Amino acid sequence: MAGQHPGVPGLGDVPFNAGGRRSARRGRADDDIDNADAAAGGDETHGRSLTLASVARDARLDKKFLLLIILSSAIATLGLLQSSAAVVIGAMLVSPLLGPIMGIGFGLATLESTLIKRSLVTLGAGMAVAVLVAVIIIWLSPIKDVTPELRARTQPTLLDLGVAVVGGVAGVYAIMRKLSGVMVGVAIATALVPPLSTIGFGLATGRLDFALGAALLFLTNTLAIAFAATVVARLNRFGPSLTPQHTAMQITGIIATLGILSIPLALSLNNIAREVRARTIVQSDLGELLKKDDRIDSLTVRLDGDQIAVDGVVLVEQYSPQLNDALGKTAGEALDRDVRVNIVQLRKQTNAAAQLEEQLNRRVAALEQREEAGQAILAGLTVGELVPRDRVLIDAQARRVIVQRDREEEGERIAAAIDRIIAAVQADYPRWLIQNGALTAADGGATAP
Repeated sequence: MAGQHPGVPGLGDVPFNAGGRRSARRGRADDDIDNADAAAGGDETHGRSLTLASVARDARLDKKFLLLIILSSAIATLGLLQSSAAVVIGAMLVSPLLGPIMGIGFGLATLESTLIKRSLVTLGAGMAVAVLVAVIIIWLSPIKDVTPELRARTQPTLLDLGVAVVGGVAGVYAIMRKLSGVMVGVAIATALVPPLSTIGFGLATGRLDFALGAALLFLTNTLAIAFAATVVARLNRFGPSLTPQHTAMQITGIIATLGILSIPLALSLNNIAREVRARTIVQSDLGELLKKDDRIDSLTVRLDGDQIAVDGVVLVEQYSPQLNDALGKTAGEALDRDVRVNIVQLRKQTNAAAQLEEQLNRRVAALEQREEAGQAILAGLTVGELVPRDRVLIDAQARRVIVQRDREEEGERIAAAIDRIIAAVQADYPRWLIQNGALTAADGGATAP
């Protein structure tokens, strides 16, 4: 059923009463009342028409929309791969998907089939482009790891539905009051493009569970925002007045759709609550089983069918062979489930051992630095090949260098040049001792004169 809206392109050409038609049979008295209220309600009717025109304009599929959805999807995908919340928020601000979703909501409220079709086409095109851009970026990216930002988009709950409903109400209010700042907040709160990028990640990497979870999140946000917009628009007298039966049918359809959508969201929320409870109990029981100076390095608790899987690493002073069995028994009794425990125990260093290791590390680092300095001194002394490499003896530990020389063989000019080289290197490394010496036949070493 198409209504008539003046000044709204593509939504009818016959004058439209934004306050609504009345489904009941009208009499002359009703006409007189309407004529008396026409002047008072003229401004309000004109305001509704302008609002509908703005919604219809934002729901158009044009080059601007496609460019924004490409940029938004690219930013969101890169932000998810980097696990950067700030970048993901930037993608939400660029996203134009709120326009067609609001168009669907207002179209349902005003029973405008033209607006609904336009919004659905725009939304479908935006979804396809966003997923395609994400697939291309992830396919080209060398990083395909699952980040916390990606995982956060795969487990929608009833909380996400509540956020989307409230966000839809705020969005309609912002549209009617022309509050652009509120729309910015709605765009951030109701994630639309990041779930589409997560769908692309799931398709590109073969993780269908990620793709399905993100698709459920996007569907949740889309329907909740659209239906919230429908209800608020109806309450503000957008569209025709319906009979009580038609109004009840419309409300029942919205509640039924959201109710069906709430089933998997409630199950997901229940699973998350059970995991949180299980982790709290396991961490408490493990802390009681460990000794005073032992500590938990890492701990992961997850639901694995009817079992609870516990994996972790603990640092202990003394190994306890019964730790896994004891934790599985105590946690299983508290949770009334089978608990599979795989805790790795690592021996914790004593203070004396830690200090010794630190001293050894410092000594090794110092020796490495001296070795590097010795190589630099060797390069400086043998520059120009006046001094052969095999005649330079280096003791890095003692910071001592002996240059084996024969002044009679060198000659006066070469000897003077070598003396200048040794003096320059000595100036660069004042903590080292560089000496002239002669190689003895007795011990194969060099002796300083």
